[in-house]
Amino acid sequence: EQTQFDWMDEKLSGDYPGIGVTIVPNGDGLVIVSVREGGPAHGAGLLTGDVILLADSTALAGLDFEKAAVLLRGKEKTPVRLTVFRPADSDTLTFTVVRDKIPFVHVPYAGFTFDSVAYIRVLDFDPGAARDIEAVLDSLMPAGSAGRPRGLILDLRSNPGGLFNEALQTADLFLDKGAFIVGIDGRSRWYAQDYHATGSDLTSGVPMVVMVDRGSASASEIVAGALQQAGRAILVGDTTFGKGLVQGFVHFPDGDGLRLTISRYYFSGGVYLNEFDSVLNDVGHGLLPDHYYPSDDRGHFSRALENTRLLQQFANRHQDEIVTAARRGALDDQWVKGFILFAEGEKYDYVSPLTRQIETIRTLAKQEGAAPAVVHVVERLLQAGRRNDWNIYYVHRDYIKRRLKEIAIERKYGAFRAYDEVIVNESPAIQFATGILLEDR
Repeated sequence: EQTQFDWMDEKLSGDYPGIGVTIVPNGDGLVIVSVREGGPAHGAGLLTGDVILLADSTALAGLDFEKAAVLLRGKEKTPVRLTVFRPADSDTLTFTVVRDKIPFVHVPYAGFTFDSVAYIRVLDFDPGAARDIEAVLDSLMPAGSAGRPRGLILDLRSNPGGLFNEALQTADLFLDKGAFIVGIDGRSRWYAQDYHATGSDLTSGVPMVVMVDRGSASASEIVAGALQQAGRAILVGDTTFGKGLVQGFVHFPDGDGLRLTISRYYFSGGVYLNEFDSVLNDVGHGLLPDHYYPSDDRGHFSRALENTRLLQQFANRHQDEIVTAARRGALDDQWVKGFILFAEGEKYDYVSPLTRQIETIRTLAKQEGAAPAVVHVVERLLQAGRRNDWNIYYVHRDYIKRRLKEIAIERKYGAFRAYDEVIVNESPAIQFATGILLEDR
């Protein structure tokens, strides 16, 4: 039988079966801190912030964290049925996720935007991440001024972290020798240590943005915080998760072990991710971005739509047609109309939170015997809400067309092409970060 320490050692090796989420415990179960791109949970539609209540028939509330986490793991190609509460929508959902080897890809894409800004997407800081980031920097930053990018975006959104040394080495790539990276403030002086840059900035000071959100945690916060506090990079996005604790692991001869919180991280100027008493709480206040951009820029409608998997089904069915149309230019609104007809055929009926509230008011009005005039007004409001719910497809037409292109291209050619042809140059969040970067020059 695999022990908790066997599982920990296996995870640190970077090759393990699971569903592809990073989790922390809370009173109701396990909160998803981030969902790994390309992993089983990502494909099933789980989102950052979801709370896993049940794994198959086992309630996770109050269960030892490692024991609860092991329930999500298992042999490759075996399913696990998850009951999930989604706070953003106040919905309880069920997902069947097939376990698989978690993709061991730290940097799924590195390239340039249309504005000649270098963009690097980093999924984690597991073993080898810093080496891969250094390798792509070598290709993106040619010697001399000719061909150098106008700026650099390091995308750490939904990056759950990984190894401290990988974060340390990554921050070192962008700082000149002697710059303060991070300090560790321990329970005793034996655990206190400061870390400084040892080399030179491989980008020679190219203007830099680090993109973060509420799923950016632990090692990714070390990189983002070090570069922000050193004045090397601007943070764009949402407040980070706030996990700035150092934990030690001790093996005992009988096979048992102990995991102990021994210290916490801080940045230049005495900036901590966790409060003084945070040894009692894994989660702190996180890093504040210099320029705020919401983690979810799409709203309730798009989250609800993603949960249905209808975009994937429609894009898969029309993959070659979408790819061909995309090559000729932007998709037109006929694709939105076609998707609406497909959703109707699948019996999908989007109902907004506002419409649900009006439906509740109508029910209460009838139960309480409200005057006919009151019921009539509520009915008219409900009709207007339903019209708005139908029109919302066209309000989000650009999102629908972008997602259809992204899904079709990734399915046909792989994730790199999807990043290169759609995500990097059409994502509103990346466009916002690019604008901030170029304005700040």
